[in-house]
Amino acid sequence: MALSKIIVGVDFSPKSDRAMRSALVLAQSCNAKVVLVHVVPSLAEIRGSEEGEPTVTATIEKRLQEQATVLSTNTGVAVDYGVVVGPHPAEEIVKYVSTWGGDIIVTGTEGRTGLDRILIGSVAEKLVQTAPVPVLVVGPSVA
Repeated sequence: MALSKIIVGVDFSPKSDRAMRSALVLAQSCNAKVVLVHVVPSLAEIRGSEEGEPTVTATIEKRLQEQATVLSTNTGVAVDYGVVVGPHPAEEIVKYVSTWGGDIIVTGTEGRTGLDRILIGSVAEKLVQTAPVPVLVVGPSVA
C-alpha cells in the first residue's frame, strides 16, 4: 500500500505529540503529506450555546497552522491541518477521512486499562473499529 496522505489526530497532548512524531517519520520514509486534524467539541453541546465557537475554532486553526509550518520547516515533510467541530473525536476524524481522503490515521493513546478505559473511553479504539483506512496507534512507551 502506497501512502500519500497521513491523517494525525491532534489534541495538543503528549500522546498526540508522539503520534505526530511517528507520522512524520512514516511520511519521510514514503514521501507522504501529513495532515493534523483537531476536533473542537461543539460549544452548544458543552454550554448549550454556540456563542464563541468561531473564536475557539479560529484560535485552534491558528495554533495548528503555526505547528504545521514549524514541523514542515524542520522535517521537510508537507504538513497541512484541518479543524472540525463535533462531540465525538473518533467519529469526526472518520468523517474527515471520508470527505477529504487519507491513506492511514495515526493516533496516540494513553494505554489505559480496566475501569479507566471504560469510564473515559478510547478514541483510538473507536478509530480502529470504525475507520475506513488502517489506523496506527502509538502507545505511551514510544519516545
